Amino acid sequence: MKFTAVVFDLFGTLVRDFSRHSYDIVYQHMAQTLDAPLDDFRQAFGRSFQDRSVGVYDTIEQNISHVCVQLGLSPSSAAIQQAAAHRYAFIRDTITPSQEVLDTLATLKQMGLRLGLISNCGPDVPQLWPQISLATHLDTALFSCRERLQKPEPELYHSACHRLQHPPSACVYVGDGSSEELTGAKQAGMVPVLKRTNLGNVYDHVRPEVDSWQGHAVDEIRELPALISQLQVRANG
Repeated sequence: MKFTAVVFDLFGTLVRDFSRHSYDIVYQHMAQTLDAPLDDFRQAFGRSFQDRSVGVYDTIEQNISHVCVQLGLSPSSAAIQQAAAHRYAFIRDTITPSQEVLDTLATLKQMGLRLGLISNCGPDVPQLWPQISLATHLDTALFSCRERLQKPEPELYHSACHRLQHPPSACVYVGDGSSEELTGAKQAGMVPVLKRTNLGNVYDHVRPEVDSWQGHAVDEIRELPALISQLQVRANG
């Protein structure tokens, strides 16, 4: 089977992962803006990730408002918008790709591959997506908050393959191993590739499938065209 498409994870794969140090500073700004106890706000907002990533909240502002209600706070609409602005700025900066990533995607396109994305994320990512250069380099992008499904649900991978108009067996999935995404991709019929990343400063640093991974892997995205060429040769051999 010839490989005809590649589907990517976003955070930690095409762009930087959430840096705990950097995001803790964002939490501080958000809590100060809302006049909220920092630790309580950080814990409550962190716990809301599951709901945030499956579409419970249409906007980050709604998410922040709900957390404030849980904490017994009544900030003004202006304060909520300002708190959200701190998060938007962080997300915008985080999902801005390097030129090396954009060049690699262009190379994959020149190889005749269709390119897609699946991300477990909140509503701010798809809201900002049209402003991000990655959007013009990918043929389709699926966001868990819009699809109301998270990786590793097989339906999410199948939806990406369907939109790319290629069967899962012809698709490579590339991710950093968060959310058991590589196992999910394999179970969906795709060929998974681990993008190795530094887990020393991320929130979900415990990733059993990464620790025991013995499949295909790259250290940098720029290595991917060569790996896919090798996989093509093996598949045709």
